[in-house]
Amino acid sequence: MGIRNPKPDQLEKIATALGLNVSVFLDFNIETVGDVLSLLFSIDDSVNHSLAETSDQKIALTFYNPTMQDFFKKWCQFKNVYEKEKAEILDIEDEDKRQEELDKLNATQEEWKLRAMGTTIGCHTVVKKGTNDNVIKTYNLT
Repeated sequence: MGIRNPKPDQLEKIATALGLNVSVFLDFNIETVGDVLSLLFSIDDSVNHSLAETSDQKIALTFYNPTMQDFFKKWCQFKNVYEKEKAEILDIEDEDKRQEELDKLNATQEEWKLRAMGTTIGCHTVVKKGTNDNVIKTYNLT
């Protein structure tokens, strides 16, 4: 056994067969502001959205695709519950028990992300500029 690096078309076939988005297998290696900006510029070039400054001088990024809007609502709800549970766990005095609970919580978060990317939202809904909202791509594994 050794390390293998499947070609992009092979990764897409594997991901599709598993009902996942191919991005599950990719590591974006985001470490710098430049890395984040690169992704944001790519989103700007590809996805129907708007970017605006709010009255309290924050920045709002709005996606026009209803599927994306629904996903972000669910993500906000999940993050709120996650942050509340994390705060409660950090109050646990026993270090081993605290770490055990943090590990469980982080595993739940990773599972949530994988499920989100593996659903129709993450896998097949087209959100590129110039496409109709919620167009579903179909994949042929042959």
